[in-house]
Amino acid sequence: MTDVFEEISACLPLMVDSAGQEQEILHVSGPGWRLRVSGAWRLVQGTRILTSRDAEVSDRTAGGVTSLAGARVTGVRPQGAFNDLDIALVLEDGRVPEVFGGFLWDTRLLALGELAGGSARG
Repeated sequence: MTDVFEEISACLPLMVDSAGQEQEILHVSGPGWRLRVSGAWRLVQGTRILTSRDAEVSDRTAGGVTSLAGARVTGVRPQGAFNDLDIALVLEDGRVPEVFGGFLWDTRLLALGELAGGSARG
């Protein structure tokens, strides 16, 4: 596990107060933390993909993202077995937002604690 995963783990659990999708960009935030992804991402539960960046934004897919509000992030792990740079946030209910590395112009910003504007524990 890299230092990034250890730093995130030290802040758990994290509450999700707000989640949304603007075109391909994912926004998830809560008290003392925020995540913004303009690169590849998907929301999974078990082996089922609930929605992703590449899904056409509709009421159904937007609802999948906004339903993250009220959830608790209880774990963090690498997104894949061969890459420990991409993160997967494990929610208490079993859903997992996964963030993938992509192109150089894709951005991912995860801010915790003071960088996000307050205490990260929820």
